Amino acid sequence: MATPRPDRDPSEARRRKLQRDTLTGFVSFFAAVALLQAVINVTRPEPEVWPAVLALVLVLAAVWLWRSGRRR
Repeated sequence: MATPRPDRDPSEARRRKLQRDTLTGFVSFFAAVALLQAVINVTRPEPEVWPAVLALVLVLAAVWLWRSGRRR
């Protein structure tokens, strides 16, 4: 039995889109939490660098996932 090709099977394409949207939402949620943590960290007497770096990486990943999902 041949496996269905994603470009010919609409349910497979829909499943892939839902997976991409789920991943985008997951990364976006943690990017928002990391961004909030970075903002709170700035108000501390001796702020650390890693919360801002983590927030930057997660926000860039979320934007990349969102833009790549809209192209398809």
